[in-house]
Amino acid sequence: MFDDGNVNHTILPITALAFVTLKSRLLLLAGEGPYLKVFDHGTAQLLAVKQVFESQAIHGLTFSKGYGSEDEEKDAVLLIWGGRCLCTCEICEIQNGQLKVDVRFGRELKADDWILDTRFRPCPHAFDPYASVVEGIAVLITAHNVALTLDSDGAQAPFLKRITAGPRSMLYSACIEWTLEEKILVASGTVFGEVLLWSFSERALFADDGILAVSQLHHSFTGHEGSVFGVRISPKLPDVYSKDEKRLLASCSDDRTIRIWDVSALENNVASPVGKRMNKVVSEAPSDGLKDGLSESRCIATIMGHASRIWNVRFHISKKRISVLSFGEDSTAQLWELVQEPKIPGLATQKVAGQYLIHQQTYAYHSGKNIWASAVLERKRGPSTICTGGADGRVVLYDLDRGNQRPDGKAPPTSWSMEDVAVQLKVKTPDGPVDRQDLKNKDVPSKHIFESFEGQWTIERYIESALPTYPSGIFRGEATFERRSPSSNDFDEEYLYTEQGTFNAHQGLSFAATRQYVYRYERASDTVSAWFVKPDDRSSVDYLFHELGLEGTNDSNGEHNLEEMSIVKASGYHLCVDDHYSPVYIFHFQNNILRDWSLAYQAKGPQKDYVAEASYTRKTSTLGESKVLSSEETISRTIQTQNKPKYMSIIDGLESDHFKSYVWLTHGIFMVTTAQGRVIIASLMSGCGRQRELRQSGKMASELRWDMVGRFESLKSSSIMMRATPTEAVFISGNDGTIFIYDHRAKGISPIVELARKVAFLHAQKLNNEVHIVFATCLGMRVAHVTLYKKSDFRGPSDEPHPRTSLLALPDSVIVTSACYIEASQIWILGSRTGTMALYDNTSLSTEAVSEPSKLLPDVHGKDAITVIHCLPDQKADQPVHILTAGRDGHYAIHTLITYRGTSNQLEVTLTTVHRSTTPFGPNIEGAAFDPESQSLLLWGFRSKHFVVWNATKQMEAMTIECGGVHRNWSYMPRLDGGDGGSFVWTKASICHMHSQVKASHRVFQSGGHGREIKAMALSPAFGGSSEQYIATGAEDTAIRIWSIDPETGFKCRGTFTKHTTGIQQLRWSNDGNILFSAAGCEELFAWRVQTVPFIGIGAVCEAVCPPVTEERDLRIMDFCIEDAPPTFQQDSKDSKSYSISAVYSDSSLRVSHPLKSITQNTNPI
Repeated sequence: MFDDGNVNHTILPITALAFVTLKSRLLLLAGEGPYLKVFDHGTAQLLAVKQVFESQAIHGLTFSKGYGSEDEEKDAVLLIWGGRCLCTCEICEIQNGQLKVDVRFGRELKADDWILDTRFRPCPHAFDPYASVVEGIAVLITAHNVALTLDSDGAQAPFLKRITAGPRSMLYSACIEWTLEEKILVASGTVFGEVLLWSFSERALFADDGILAVSQLHHSFTGHEGSVFGVRISPKLPDVYSKDEKRLLASCSDDRTIRIWDVSALENNVASPVGKRMNKVVSEAPSDGLKDGLSESRCIATIMGHASRIWNVRFHISKKRISVLSFGEDSTAQLWELVQEPKIPGLATQKVAGQYLIHQQTYAYHSGKNIWASAVLERKRGPSTICTGGADGRVVLYDLDRGNQRPDGKAPPTSWSMEDVAVQLKVKTPDGPVDRQDLKNKDVPSKHIFESFEGQWTIERYIESALPTYPSGIFRGEATFERRSPSSNDFDEEYLYTEQGTFNAHQGLSFAATRQYVYRYERASDTVSAWFVKPDDRSSVDYLFHELGLEGTNDSNGEHNLEEMSIVKASGYHLCVDDHYSPVYIFHFQNNILRDWSLAYQAKGPQKDYVAEASYTRKTSTLGESKVLSSEETISRTIQTQNKPKYMSIIDGLESDHFKSYVWLTHGIFMVTTAQGRVIIASLMSGCGRQRELRQSGKMASELRWDMVGRFESLKSSSIMMRATPTEAVFISGNDGTIFIYDHRAKGISPIVELARKVAFLHAQKLNNEVHIVFATCLGMRVAHVTLYKKSDFRGPSDEPHPRTSLLALPDSVIVTSACYIEASQIWILGSRTGTMALYDNTSLSTEAVSEPSKLLPDVHGKDAITVIHCLPDQKADQPVHILTAGRDGHYAIHTLITYRGTSNQLEVTLTTVHRSTTPFGPNIEGAAFDPESQSLLLWGFRSKHFVVWNATKQMEAMTIECGGVHRNWSYMPRLDGGDGGSFVWTKASICHMHSQVKASHRVFQSGGHGREIKAMALSPAFGGSSEQYIATGAEDTAIRIWSIDPETGFKCRGTFTKHTTGIQQLRWSNDGNILFSAAGCEELFAWRVQTVPFIGIGAVCEAVCPPVTEERDLRIMDFCIEDAPPTFQQDSKDSKSYSISAVYSDSSLRVSHPLKSITQNTNPI
């Protein structure tokens, strides 16, 4: 063991990983250079760090007992190797529950050659004659195909002993598999592209020196066109096509292919004996002596997948599914499944001997190049967990996910076609399945009544008691039917009913009162029932109160007349010990909408004799819900079918409809419009444990409940939806310029404004004073509409809304693609398709005149569209406002916005860019949000066929979904609870797909750093006027990182920015620490203004560029120095400064620049 001296913190490539269980505690071990790190799996806490070798990096970790061992009370014995070095360690638990790594043997062992793989002998059987001798014995394979054993005779320290060898060759990889037949099976990957399968008896481990140890070559596989970097032997596997077991061998190569070989019949066959005495030449048989064509027949599948070389492969066996994991130079891990005959037309696979390797998922959680290490934690329940480590020093854990596509071609359980929606909208009756909407037109509309309960109601209850012990009086208050997941699998839907108010007794007594019930609906019997709630938790269901038995309507023909008033009556009965309750419900419907209802019941018993009569009226929401229910304009826009009721027209032809626009209301509930003008609500019911059978997959999956809101002529063919965060109010516009508002509490849609033409862009925000502000532009019009909606705009069911609408003039250069209202500054900021940003003074807006833009700022994102404008949250009144912009140029930027009133009360604005960077997923940035819990900036968009959510603060991908690309209808909603989770819904091939996760797709145990060689480093002076200093690093990955150093936790990356096109060569700080200079190839020398930015950490803006010295721009800047320019070159402005640059180029020339260029605060007074 090497003394680790004064090294406190490191960031090195991760070259070895392993899981181990120590006394029921799961640990993760990582080899980082010569250091061994121990992490607690549950908390990701770093428990211990120990330097193992003096300078040699750790290449592998092997345990005598691993995860899932039954013997959990013993300390874990660990074998660590790297290069030629080898040592054993023991992980033990010490006092106070702390952990540390101890080295059992202080002596470091060295083999004669590089060690490629090691394996401890499995736990011996009770009848094993060598059981007392071989505990802890291990076998090693070296780079010249020689087998060694690590042994001890009990009288001396462990030593290495050579026991046998396979065919003579030079190896890049090896794998050892200990079989049940007392045989050690070895797969060797050679430099020349061969895979050698050979074995020897484990009895050779106990032979004395001089005894012959014979190895047997079973086969030499050819087919790879490059060196074989990784091999792996599978355990014995059940063959689903026969009763026999099989064993497979996987290999990967420099040729970027993965090959699967069937070695079931080979491990017991001998192609050539290769043994000699151990103290002589081990093998004289050439490795290429078996060229009989058997290699081709034994290769059952092959695939080319990674963008560059593949370093390693491993098997993953789960529920009779054989998967292969591959790890490449392209810093990705990829999951493949071996199947017999996939049914996906046109699937990109390669077939050999009737089997296929099908790509399931790509995990791209590392930067730079190379995944060097991996470990798999297999679980009996739930998905297995994989851990990877790469050249970037990052340690990442994630669950194995087989992606959105099943190998049998069936749809996954999170997909729904329009036919699925139609099927679910049918319910079972004694006469067979009928449309749920048809059921509403019959004499027993139980389901319709139950759905109409949802929302808030005003309640007034009169109680008349014949007994003086029970008071009489009036109760006034509010009642709410809140939908929740069914608490019993016997029921399909459930409400928690809560009423709160004040009871005024006739005797003068007044007090607050509350009552709760649970209302349930059972689809099979079409029954609504009311249940008591347990008094202890006021939520759980206790016992049955009564069922609602419907008695019919006031229509002479027994059917609802949907255009007239209908009355439905229901009654029930309940016996509680000696008390009898006889409830009677009366429901008043108009246009098939429940307007009001009443509940009266008589209670008779020894201690009770009273009558209670309650009337319920739907409560008017702040968004004008009464207008939704009564507006003739809304009804006139609903599609009517001749001689058919309205609900028949809503359900007819649903199977042939298509999904159009999406918007999330809450996590688990989204709204979708269709091509035929339908509005549907989808609610995920996964929490209730109920399941449904999807017709596409034939599998059981969590239920998605679909509810029809309505069908509207103006929403046919085209629709735009925008949720006013953080509320559940959604603004909708279609093909005729009408803007609707949907209130989820009331389940209603109402028109609020009618514009002259079809809406092209729609934006909505909720202001602090309960006001919604809506911005809209129309096709072919050079004006925009800004509308305010307040509670006072809706005074009652009969009043027409009178919202305030103002008009904004749009210059020809402004085609609006994004918008944001800054309430603190009362400014509208509009982003344009041409990269121009327009600002409007909201205080000057008028309903009588068109307002011109106060300021225009061109080229904010070059000539590309500005897709995102957001105001950073929690802005203080005495500080500048920070806004975020993102564009089609692939950049996002943070700006400070300072406003003030100049002469004549004219708005003056100063905009300063403080940070500009790019995302790794490319130019298609579609949205952004700020997470107040984790203080993180989230950006999302599309990379090729994938939807990506990127945490710009943590510099990590939070979600990656293969959806087909940007050209589709979709909606995303982040959770903003600190976990980087979110919900995504999209259309692909006319199928609605949904993905939701509560946390990021992976856990980062160690953040790491650059993924390529670090070429430059510079320590800053005191930063920003404080005593804090930072380290800047530049690497071959073209990125510049800013680091802070904590004595306890070590390095922390505070910022990352990129602009260089080649690897960084040199870095220098200015004397005041505000400017960082960077040099690279292609004659690139940039000056960055560095400062603290909210939600980013350390932000940077490239403010100056040194001009190239040659036309070809093919020189590298090897080194440079900077000095403050002489006073004659300094700028007059106090916010600007000039520097002299002396640079050495790769052609041995020295050049001096006077000055570099004017460096300012990048302030743009506009």
